[in-house]
Amino acid sequence: MRDRSFIKRIIIYSSIIAFLILIAVFLALFKLENVEVISGGHYSDKQIKEMVLNHTFDNFTYLFALRAETSGLDPIPFVEKIDYEVVDKNTLRIYVYERQIAGSVLVMGKYFCFDREGVITDSTDSPPPGVVLVTGIEVGDIVIGQRLDSTADVFKGLMELVSLLNKNGIDAREIAYDFRGNITLMIDDDEVLLGEKDNYDLEINNLSNIMKTMGEGAFRYDLRYMNNENMSVTAKPIDK
Repeated sequence: MRDRSFIKRIIIYSSIIAFLILIAVFLALFKLENVEVISGGHYSDKQIKEMVLNHTFDNFTYLFALRAETSGLDPIPFVEKIDYEVVDKNTLRIYVYERQIAGSVLVMGKYFCFDREGVITDSTDSPPPGVVLVTGIEVGDIVIGQRLDSTADVFKGLMELVSLLNKNGIDAREIAYDFRGNITLMIDDDEVLLGEKDNYDLEINNLSNIMKTMGEGAFRYDLRYMNNENMSVTAKPIDK
């Protein structure tokens, strides 16, 4: 009986040791060492890695893949979809498909972002980087996943203006409406007065060249009276 009990203990201990060895070999062979991020650029690669690989065993390639397949990946603000590819036992490739954000509005201390269709996509407590802030327009109830509640005319004109800015590579930090519907752009430290018009194609298509002629410093550009017959622009320094 003692021999039989001894043999059982030997088998149990051997099984435990073998299991631990297998775990050690697994951890050594399948440790995640390389992560490549394919992204649109809203977040840095480091930020994406921190937000995606945020669970205890995510530093092992196949354990991460197992979690991703069974429970899914945590949602990330401004990101529509995250996908991944196991390149090899030590390498992952993460694909980040970011939402096309058109702008944001500040309501009750929170920034609500909307896409090109006017649908509210996300909210954040701090200004979202690279997203233009729209001020001076009236909005109703804000609901994630629903269209921004504002007047159709204002929204149509706003989307056309945002599209023009993107097309010309102009990174405005704010589009400000006054009570008459006049628009002022804030671009870095510069201000651009656009006034109220049916469209701003002429102004925005020429804005980059106009600003380049002034060199360094902060200026207030008055484009309110610019048209095809009158291309003159007034620029005055802004004291900062």
